[in-house]
Amino acid sequence: MVAFPLSRRQALAGAAALGLAGTARAEDFPSRPVRIVVAFAAGSEPDILARRLGASMERSLGVPVVIDNRPGANTVIAANHVAQSKPDGYTILLTSSTTFSTLPHLYRKPRIDTTQFAPLSLLMRAQMALYCNVKLPVKTAKELVDWAMAQTQPVPYAANPGAIGNLCGELMMQQTGLKLTDIPFSGTPVAQQLVMRGDVPFTFDGVAAYMELVRDNQIRALAVTGHQAVPGLPGIQTFAEAGYPDMAMPYWYGMFAPAATPKPIIDRLVSAIHDGQKNATSVEQFIRQGAELIGNNPDEFATMISTERDKWGALIKRINLQLD
Repeated sequence: MVAFPLSRRQALAGAAALGLAGTARAEDFPSRPVRIVVAFAAGSEPDILARRLGASMERSLGVPVVIDNRPGANTVIAANHVAQSKPDGYTILLTSSTTFSTLPHLYRKPRIDTTQFAPLSLLMRAQMALYCNVKLPVKTAKELVDWAMAQTQPVPYAANPGAIGNLCGELMMQQTGLKLTDIPFSGTPVAQQLVMRGDVPFTFDGVAAYMELVRDNQIRALAVTGHQAVPGLPGIQTFAEAGYPDMAMPYWYGMFAPAATPKPIIDRLVSAIHDGQKNATSVEQFIRQGAELIGNNPDEFATMISTERDKWGALIKRINLQLD
């Protein structure tokens, strides 16, 4: 078949028609369920965030919001799935600062292309906590460090290489001289089981999925990484109070759409996200775990990501962490 070049008038007419079609689709959005692809396992802190936020977004959008957990490969599996999805607003990504702030510095060959995403909004700033097996003879972070220093072999802990919990462990080694070995896991529920069974003595993880386990004395909390105590973990020191001020490493969760998603659809999604963040019940629940539901607009979010990527990059370079 011979291809004939379009005239300029034909090309402009075709582009205008496509633009009108795109506008019509944007005006009809949403007309079916929206899917939030979560880069973490069911039962994890970001999964809890997605389900609470999704329930509020349903009321704003007027359609069901479906949670699709796709954990694995340090958030890469979920991110690449969304990057390859149609830019129509019906498939969006909920992930952490790991994806956009740390992964670009960790691998010699990039695992995702960050230009394939359109930032929507910051969702939440949160902090990690240090948890240990309840049979371990320690009650504070300092006691854990002393116990670990007395061991003759490197101490294992649950951590996925390159994730925020692993960076906390790397900082701990740098500041204390400890020798640790990271043991990868496939999601927060698995890390919890590893700690409760005593397969590993401790881990760093978020707060939401651990509060009941700590309350029921199934797992012990030793310290939190933020600048202030967590209401949901009463009596637990910050790392600064425990004598380790440089362990304060808050992280964030955010929402993204595939690049080329039309602006009217992005605006509609951002509005629904912000409505969900104002839900009084959700706000109170996350305050208890030491987190803040904070929204911003796409441009502000993009600027924040760029700034924090530089900060995490400086840390990763300082601790000389490189993954293949």
